[in-house]
Amino acid sequence: MKKIGLLIVLYVVADGISVSRAQEVSVSAGADIVSSYIWRGQYCGPAAVQPGISLSAGNFSVGAWGSTSFESSWREFDLYARYSIGNFSMLATDYFFPRNLPDGEDRGYFQYADHVFEGTLGYSLGESFPLSLVWNTNFAGDDDYSTYIEASYSVPVKGVNIDLIVGATPWEGAYSDGFALINASIKASKEIAVTGSFSLPVFTQAIVNPDTRDVFLVFGMSF
Repeated sequence: MKKIGLLIVLYVVADGISVSRAQEVSVSAGADIVSSYIWRGQYCGPAAVQPGISLSAGNFSVGAWGSTSFESSWREFDLYARYSIGNFSMLATDYFFPRNLPDGEDRGYFQYADHVFEGTLGYSLGESFPLSLVWNTNFAGDDDYSTYIEASYSVPVKGVNIDLIVGATPWEGAYSDGFALINASIKASKEIAVTGSFSLPVFTQAIVNPDTRDVFLVFGMSF
Protein backbone atom coordinates (compact mmCIF):
# COMPACT_ATOMS: atom_id res chain seq x y z
CA MET A 1 0.00 0.00 0.00
CA LYS A 2 2.86 2.38 0.81
CA LYS A 3 4.50 1.70 -2.58
CA ILE A 4 1.14 2.32 -4.27
CA GLY A 5 0.98 5.68 -2.50
CA LEU A 6 4.43 6.62 -3.77
CA LEU A 7 3.53 5.53 -7.31
CA ILE A 8 0.42 7.74 -7.21
CA VAL A 9 2.49 10.78 -6.21
CA LEU A 10 5.12 10.04 -8.88
CA TYR A 11 2.44 9.57 -11.54
CA VAL A 12 0.84 12.90 -10.68
CA VAL A 13 4.23 14.62 -10.81
CA ALA A 14 5.16 13.02 -14.14
CA ASP A 15 1.79 13.89 -15.65
CA GLY A 16 2.15 17.49 -14.50
CA ILE A 17 5.64 17.75 -16.00
CA SER A 18 4.39 16.54 -19.38
CA VAL A 19 1.60 19.11 -19.30
CA SER A 20 3.99 21.87 -18.28
CA ARG A 21 6.13 21.41 -21.41
CA ALA A 22 3.49 23.28 -23.36
CA GLN A 23 3.15 26.04 -20.76
CA GLU A 24 5.36 28.61 -19.13
CA VAL A 25 7.03 27.25 -15.99
CA SER A 26 7.65 29.49 -12.99
CA VAL A 27 9.90 28.72 -10.03
CA SER A 28 9.59 30.08 -6.52
CA ALA A 29 11.76 29.53 -3.47
CA GLY A 30 11.81 30.88 0.05
CA ALA A 31 11.95 30.03 3.71
CA ASP A 32 10.18 30.70 6.98
CA ILE A 33 11.79 31.03 10.38
CA VAL A 34 9.44 30.13 13.22
CA SER A 35 9.80 30.34 17.01
CA SER A 36 8.36 26.82 17.29
CA TYR A 37 6.94 24.28 14.85
CA ILE A 38 3.23 23.81 15.56
CA TRP A 39 1.28 21.80 13.00
CA ARG A 40 -2.49 21.30 13.15
CA GLY A 41 -2.57 22.06 16.85
CA GLN A 42 0.31 19.71 17.67
CA TYR A 43 3.83 20.52 18.87
CA CYS A 44 6.36 19.18 16.37
CA GLY A 45 9.55 20.87 17.50
CA PRO A 46 11.37 24.00 18.71
CA ALA A 47 12.47 27.03 16.65
CA ALA A 48 13.15 26.01 13.07
CA VAL A 49 13.93 27.11 9.55
CA GLN A 50 11.44 25.84 6.98
CA PRO A 51 12.54 26.21 3.35
CA GLY A 52 10.51 25.40 0.29
CA ILE A 53 10.78 25.36 -3.50
CA SER A 54 8.08 24.87 -6.12
CA LEU A 55 7.61 24.72 -9.88
CA SER A 56 4.31 25.81 -11.39
CA ALA A 57 2.81 25.53 -14.86
CA GLY A 58 -0.76 26.54 -15.44
CA ASN A 59 -2.94 24.99 -12.75
CA PHE A 60 -0.33 22.41 -11.73
CA SER A 61 2.54 22.73 -9.27
CA VAL A 62 5.06 20.43 -7.62
CA GLY A 63 7.39 21.24 -4.77
CA ALA A 64 9.45 20.28 -1.79
CA TRP A 65 9.15 21.62 1.75
CA GLY A 66 11.20 20.90 4.83
CA SER A 67 11.78 21.81 8.45
CA THR A 68 14.97 21.66 10.50
CA SER A 69 15.06 22.75 14.11
CA PHE A 70 17.95 24.89 15.29
CA GLU A 71 18.57 22.29 17.99
CA SER A 72 18.78 19.50 15.35
CA SER A 73 16.04 17.62 17.19
CA TRP A 74 13.61 17.56 14.25
CA ARG A 75 13.99 17.20 10.50
CA GLU A 76 11.31 16.80 7.88
CA PHE A 77 11.31 16.49 4.09
CA ASP A 78 8.04 16.58 2.15
CA LEU A 79 7.21 16.35 -1.55
CA TYR A 80 3.88 17.47 -2.93
CA ALA A 81 1.90 17.86 -6.13
CA ARG A 82 -1.09 20.21 -6.46
CA TYR A 83 -3.71 20.78 -9.12
CA SER A 84 -6.25 23.61 -8.98
CA ILE A 85 -9.44 24.22 -10.91
CA GLY A 86 -11.08 27.52 -10.07
CA ASN A 87 -11.72 27.57 -6.33
CA PHE A 88 -11.15 23.82 -5.99
CA SER A 89 -7.75 22.19 -5.37
CA MET A 90 -6.35 18.67 -5.02
CA LEU A 91 -3.07 17.89 -3.30
CA ALA A 92 -0.96 14.78 -2.73
CA THR A 93 1.83 14.95 -0.13
CA ASP A 94 4.63 12.55 0.76
CA TYR A 95 5.79 13.14 4.36
CA PHE A 96 9.21 11.88 5.40
CA PHE A 97 11.00 12.31 8.73
CA PRO A 98 14.73 11.43 8.50
CA ARG A 99 14.86 10.67 12.22
CA ASN A 100 12.49 8.64 14.35
CA LEU A 101 12.12 11.09 17.23
CA PRO A 102 12.64 11.23 20.11
CA ASP A 103 15.16 8.37 20.12
CA GLY A 104 16.96 9.69 17.06
CA GLU A 105 17.03 6.41 15.13
CA ASP A 106 17.94 7.03 11.50
CA ARG A 107 15.44 6.32 8.73
CA GLY A 108 16.19 5.57 5.09
CA TYR A 109 14.47 7.69 2.47
CA PHE A 110 13.95 4.77 0.09
CA GLN A 111 12.41 2.61 2.82
CA TYR A 112 8.81 3.22 1.85
CA ALA A 113 7.53 2.06 5.24
CA ASP A 114 8.99 5.27 6.69
CA HIS A 115 6.77 7.52 4.54
CA VAL A 116 3.23 8.76 5.08
CA PHE A 117 1.10 9.78 2.08
CA GLU A 118 -1.78 12.21 2.37
CA GLY A 119 -4.51 13.33 0.01
CA THR A 120 -6.08 16.76 0.37
CA LEU A 121 -9.21 18.35 -1.07
CA GLY A 122 -9.66 22.09 -0.67
CA TYR A 123 -12.29 24.62 -1.60
CA SER A 124 -12.30 28.40 -1.27
CA LEU A 125 -15.46 30.44 -1.57
CA GLY A 126 -13.59 33.42 -3.06
CA GLU A 127 -12.79 37.02 -2.19
CA SER A 128 -16.40 38.03 -1.58
CA PHE A 129 -16.58 35.50 1.28
CA PRO A 130 -12.99 34.45 2.15
CA LEU A 131 -13.81 31.09 3.74
CA SER A 132 -11.60 28.10 2.93
CA LEU A 133 -12.39 24.44 3.67
CA VAL A 134 -9.82 21.62 3.62
CA TRP A 135 -10.07 17.85 4.10
CA ASN A 136 -6.83 15.87 4.64
CA THR A 137 -6.62 12.06 4.90
CA ASN A 138 -3.59 9.76 5.05
CA PHE A 139 -4.11 7.13 2.36
CA ALA A 140 -0.89 5.12 2.81
CA GLY A 141 1.61 4.59 5.59
CA ASP A 142 -1.08 5.01 8.24
CA ASP A 143 -3.46 2.14 9.03
CA ASP A 144 -5.83 4.53 10.82
CA TYR A 145 -6.32 6.79 7.79
CA SER A 146 -5.81 9.73 10.12
CA THR A 147 -7.84 12.73 8.99
CA TYR A 148 -7.75 16.44 9.67
CA ILE A 149 -10.42 18.89 8.52
CA GLU A 150 -10.09 22.65 8.76
CA ALA A 151 -12.04 25.84 8.10
CA SER A 152 -10.34 29.22 7.93
CA TYR A 153 -11.70 32.73 7.42
CA SER A 154 -9.58 35.78 6.51
CA VAL A 155 -10.33 39.34 7.59
CA PRO A 156 -8.15 42.37 6.72
CA VAL A 157 -7.93 44.88 9.58
CA LYS A 158 -5.95 48.12 9.03
CA GLY A 159 -3.07 46.61 7.09
CA VAL A 160 -3.07 43.36 9.07
CA ASN A 161 -4.54 40.15 7.71
CA ILE A 162 -6.36 38.13 10.37
CA ASP A 163 -6.98 34.41 9.85
CA LEU A 164 -9.49 32.61 12.10
CA ILE A 165 -8.86 28.86 12.00
CA VAL A 166 -10.74 25.86 13.39
CA GLY A 167 -9.51 22.30 12.85
CA ALA A 168 -10.76 18.89 13.99
CA THR A 169 -10.22 15.17 13.48
CA PRO A 170 -13.38 13.13 12.81
CA TRP A 171 -12.17 9.76 14.12
CA GLU A 172 -9.42 7.92 15.97
CA GLY A 173 -5.97 8.28 14.46
CA ALA A 174 -2.66 10.07 14.82
CA TYR A 175 -4.32 13.26 16.06
CA SER A 176 -6.53 11.92 18.85
CA ASP A 177 -8.40 8.88 20.22
CA GLY A 178 -11.62 9.90 18.48
CA PHE A 179 -13.52 12.91 17.21
CA ALA A 180 -11.90 16.01 18.68
CA LEU A 181 -11.38 19.72 18.14
CA ILE A 182 -7.59 20.00 17.99
CA ASN A 183 -6.90 23.45 16.58
CA ALA A 184 -8.52 26.79 17.35
CA SER A 185 -6.26 29.66 16.42
CA ILE A 186 -5.98 33.27 15.32
CA LYS A 187 -3.14 34.39 13.07
CA ALA A 188 -2.16 37.99 12.36
CA SER A 189 0.09 38.66 9.34
CA LYS A 190 1.55 41.88 7.95
CA GLU A 191 4.50 43.17 5.96
CA ILE A 192 7.06 45.38 7.69
CA ALA A 193 8.76 47.86 5.36
CA VAL A 194 12.54 47.57 5.63
CA THR A 195 13.49 49.80 2.69
CA GLY A 196 11.55 51.55 -0.02
CA SER A 197 11.61 48.41 -2.14
CA PHE A 198 11.83 45.61 0.40
CA SER A 199 9.38 44.47 3.07
CA LEU A 200 9.51 41.54 5.49
CA PRO A 201 6.37 39.41 5.94
CA VAL A 202 5.87 38.45 9.61
CA PHE A 203 3.12 36.75 11.59
CA THR A 204 2.08 35.93 15.12
CA GLN A 205 -0.31 33.05 15.83
CA ALA A 206 -2.08 32.08 19.04
CA ILE A 207 -3.10 28.41 19.04
CA VAL A 208 -5.26 26.37 21.39
CA ASN A 209 -5.63 22.60 21.23
CA PRO A 210 -8.79 21.85 23.28
CA ASP A 211 -8.19 18.11 23.03
CA THR A 212 -4.73 18.16 24.66
CA ARG A 213 -5.47 21.35 26.64
CA ASP A 214 -2.31 22.89 25.28
CA VAL A 215 -1.63 26.45 24.10
CA PHE A 216 1.05 27.95 21.84
CA LEU A 217 2.14 31.40 20.73
CA VAL A 218 4.25 31.37 17.57
CA PHE A 219 6.14 34.12 15.78
CA GLY A 220 7.44 33.72 12.24
CA MET A 221 8.96 35.60 9.33
CA SER A 222 9.30 34.79 5.65
CA PHE A 223 12.09 35.39 3.15
